[in-house]
Amino acid sequence: MNRTIAADPDTAVEATREDTPAAAPAAPPIFVFGTLRDPDVLAVALGPEHAGIAATPARLPGYRALTAAAGPFPALRPAPGDAGAPGLLLSPATAEVRRRLDAFEGPFAFALAPVTVEGPQGPVRALAYLADEVAVTGRPWVLEEWAATDKPLFLEMAREAAAFGPVPLHARGGLIRRALARLSARRRTIAPVLRTGFGRGDIAEHAVTRRHSGFFVTEEHVFRHRRFDGSMSPPISRETFVTGDTVAVLPWDPRSDRVLLIEQVRAGLLARGEPDPWHLEVVAGFIDRGERPEDAARREAAEEAGLTLGRLHRIGSFYLSPGALTEMMTSFIGEADLSGVAEGVHGVATEHEDIRAFVVPRADAVAALDTGEAGNAPLAFSLMALELHRARLTEAWGG
Repeated sequence: MNRTIAADPDTAVEATREDTPAAAPAAPPIFVFGTLRDPDVLAVALGPEHAGIAATPARLPGYRALTAAAGPFPALRPAPGDAGAPGLLLSPATAEVRRRLDAFEGPFAFALAPVTVEGPQGPVRALAYLADEVAVTGRPWVLEEWAATDKPLFLEMAREAAAFGPVPLHARGGLIRRALARLSARRRTIAPVLRTGFGRGDIAEHAVTRRHSGFFVTEEHVFRHRRFDGSMSPPISRETFVTGDTVAVLPWDPRSDRVLLIEQVRAGLLARGEPDPWHLEVVAGFIDRGERPEDAARREAAEEAGLTLGRLHRIGSFYLSPGALTEMMTSFIGEADLSGVAEGVHGVATEHEDIRAFVVPRADAVAALDTGEAGNAPLAFSLMALELHRARLTEAWGG
């Protein structure tokens, strides 16, 4: 608060000036590029702050936006003599704006650094999110191309990050897979023949709280739902284990009537207290960005068993445990030449996989259903499906 300490008006004015604290310098504007140039993404990132932000077109000279290797977003790289990376200058860069942008960019290993950009009125000192350690493909990143292909996925990722906070860098693969799964679920339409026809409109007061966030996440969902008598239920609480969608494939040689199985240690069995946590399985894994289920099945067969598959028979897509698990698995029988395949150990070294792959007669694998060794749903389902379709597939695949 200013205080006047002299009667003379001139002195009083001077005293007031000396007693007035110097105004804090305005925070420099923040230069954003890439996906944040899209108004929908920017609105998600800034949340309520978006309404009060001025976004001015600008360019960062000597830099170029290149496509990142890890996801549908770019990173800046020096490009001397280049016209510069296009972007937006955001102001005022309040503490809340910066906090929100930090939360948005942080999971992708971006951090603010001082830069000089070219704005409409000339050079402007600003801050920009740079990340030298983000691997890039070398391919130029173009906003219009991204909007036509990867925007839905990135926007879904951004919404999760905005709702639940930043995801650690090591868990970014899980973030992408969860977003892919939600997009796939929204496209899934199956006409109700045996079901009642209830839909999302029959769910009310739905609130979600994230309880754990890592490679997988757990969430508590509180909601009301329509009962079969037409009334609405009271609020109920259910916990869910949220993950990406997966594929499974049973390699089968129709000429020798043999199948390839894998064996590996499983944390779920260890956690349950099984005396032998090694498990017989079919080849399986996550569906990654840019893959169809068929593509993922072929990739996993190469990674886990060293196999190149021929034709694929799609068994179907199903939820493994819909009461608590979001995972949807698409299952296949894969044509394979197993004549020269010996038992071996495979897997991706960076994922610490230690997977034994081996070939057995189909009848021996089916017998494991009765002994209990074929003790998981994907393997049991695949073997039963092969029994159901074997005659037709033998004829089609030349067995």
